[in-house]
Amino acid sequence: MEFLRRWWKVVVLGLLLVYPWIYRAPYYHSLGFKVLLFAMMATSWNIMGGYTGYKSLGHSAFYGLGAYLVAIAANDLGWHPFLSAPLLGLVVALVAMVLGWIMLRTSGSAFVISTIAMLLIFRLAALNLRGITKGAPGMSQPLPPWTPEFSRMPFYYYMLLWLIIALAVSAYIRRSRFGLGLVAIRDDEGKAEMVGVNTTLYKVLAFGLSAYFVGLGGGVWSYFTTHISPIFAFDIVVGVDMILMTMIGGLGTLWGPVLGAFVLIPSEDFILFNFGSTSIYLAIIGALMIGVILFLPKGIIPTVEMWLENRRTPRAAHQDAMSMAEMHGLVDTFDKEKGK
Repeated sequence: MEFLRRWWKVVVLGLLLVYPWIYRAPYYHSLGFKVLLFAMMATSWNIMGGYTGYKSLGHSAFYGLGAYLVAIAANDLGWHPFLSAPLLGLVVALVAMVLGWIMLRTSGSAFVISTIAMLLIFRLAALNLRGITKGAPGMSQPLPPWTPEFSRMPFYYYMLLWLIIALAVSAYIRRSRFGLGLVAIRDDEGKAEMVGVNTTLYKVLAFGLSAYFVGLGGGVWSYFTTHISPIFAFDIVVGVDMILMTMIGGLGTLWGPVLGAFVLIPSEDFILFNFGSTSIYLAIIGALMIGVILFLPKGIIPTVEMWLENRRTPRAAHQDAMSMAEMHGLVDTFDKEKGK
C-alpha cells in the first residue's frame, strides 16, 4: 500500500503507455484517444469552472473553432495538424480572451446563458460562411499516412502527451499566486477585489487558458475524424460532458476531471453500443448527471477524502485518549514516589 501511495502516478503512466500494445485493435486505440482527449479538455475546463467558479456551457465553441482552424490550415496551407494544433490553439485562446473580457462582466446564470449564446453564434457562422467552412456538408482533411493497424496509435500517444502538459499547467496554477487569486474569486469576488486581486484580468486569463487546451483538442479531433461539420464540431453535448466529468471526479480538484473522463467515456461508449444514439442514451446520461448531483455533490475524490478523514479522526481521538490515560498513570506513579 505504501508503494502504491508513493508511486501510483508512475504505475498509472506505465499502464497508459503499454495499453495500446496490450489491446491492439483500432477500436481500443480510438477509445483510449477519446478518454485522453476529454480528460485533457475537462482538466482545461476545470481551470475556469472549478478554480474560478465561472461555469461555462459554451466551451464547445472553442472546440469547434480549433477543429475548423486546423482543418483549414491543413487544406489551404498544408500544415500538419499535430504541429498546427498547438499553434492555432493560441488563436483560440486569444479569441476566448476577447470574448471573455465582454462576457465576464456578468456572473451566475447570466454568464452561463452568454456562453450558450456564444456557442450558437459560432455554429451559425460555420453554417453560413460556406466559402470558408463549406457550410452544412462540412470539410475533410487528408487521411493520416499510417497503416490501418496502427492508424489510431499516434493519436493516442499525442493526446497522452498533451494530457500530461495540461495536468502540469493545472497543478502549477493551483500552487501559484494566480491560482490563489482564482480561488479567492470563487469564494468571494468582492473580498478578492478588496485585497488587491485584479479580478477582471484573472478571469480573462483563466478563460483564455481553459479555452487553449479545448481548442487544441478540437484541432486534433478534426484530424482524427478527417471530416467535420458544424453540427458535430459545435455540439453542446461536448461541453456538457466536460462539466459532467469534472463533477463526477471532483470540481476544483486536480485529478477529478481525469477520473471523471475515465469513468464517463467508457460508460457512454457502453450505453451507445447497447442502446444506440437514441433518446434513451440522452435519458441515461441525464439520469447520471442527476445522480451525481444528488449522491456525489462534491465528486468522487472529495467524497473519498472526506470518508477517509472521518475514519482517521476517531482513531486519532482514541489515540489521544490513550495518551491521556498514560499521562494520568505517570502522575499517579509520581505521586507515589513523592509519598515515599
